[in-house]
Amino acid sequence: MIDDPAEALDVLIEELRRQKASGVRHVSVSDASLAALKALAIGAASSPSPASLLRPPVAVLPAVGPKSAARAEAPAQLVIPPPPIFTIPSGTKAERMQALTALIQACVETRRHLAAKQNPVVGAGSLSAKVLFVGDAPTIEEVESGKPFVGASGDLLQRILAATAIPAEDIFLVNVMVWRPEPPTVFGKRPPTVKELAFNHPYLKAQIEIVRPQVIVALGGQAFEALVGSGVPITQARGQWREFAGIPLMATFHPNYLLHNPSATAKRTLWEDFLLVMEKLAVPITEKQRAFFTASK
Repeated sequence: MIDDPAEALDVLIEELRRQKASGVRHVSVSDASLAALKALAIGAASSPSPASLLRPPVAVLPAVGPKSAARAEAPAQLVIPPPPIFTIPSGTKAERMQALTALIQACVETRRHLAAKQNPVVGAGSLSAKVLFVGDAPTIEEVESGKPFVGASGDLLQRILAATAIPAEDIFLVNVMVWRPEPPTVFGKRPPTVKELAFNHPYLKAQIEIVRPQVIVALGGQAFEALVGSGVPITQARGQWREFAGIPLMATFHPNYLLHNPSATAKRTLWEDFLLVMEKLAVPITEKQRAFFTASK
């Protein structure tokens, strides 16, 4: 059960888009489901926050990828400066990442968005990783720990990675931002804005350049837009190879999507994308792995 009306509606829309992309044209909705939808609508409408904060207006994301991405402009009360310009000194990967981490931790703008016991979320994993996973903006658990993919979605991602048999020394995890967007709604969450993504993009790009993986996996719409900036929904973008900075990039659903939609169809869709990543990395795939989440299993 999802208590957040905005989140529940987002999950519903994502699922309807997925079904439409797979060829479904008619969906049967029970009376109980209609009643639940009405309750969600009433809950969202009763919020004192403007509707635009739950579904922000479309804007163009500058300098976040080879194309522009659709995202919301920053709330009027939140002034975000231009993206930082910096140079990471030469050295080993470990030395360069250490220098970048120190730069992020000393960033005045980054500190402005963190509470006393919160930390910037810098990527974690092997600096010699063959595959780099990019996730959404950090959650409250992630800024409290200073680590990416902490919590239920992180646990699920680890289970998925275990099923792929990709070695831990070949994996690096990172978020699209180093701070958590302050929630302007009563539901306590919102996607990052255009200027927030633009400000954090140099930090994300620098981490990718330091690790220089063979493959990048964008987990969810936020990561895909931040890296590619096409404005294409993740339901249409997934399963297709693209590039970021000359590196092959695969987009797929964020593990959080499966937490709210644990159907075999959704699991199989995400798994097919991971099979493509495994093939690109030349990871051996067994017949059992190829058959995960099929109708016969």
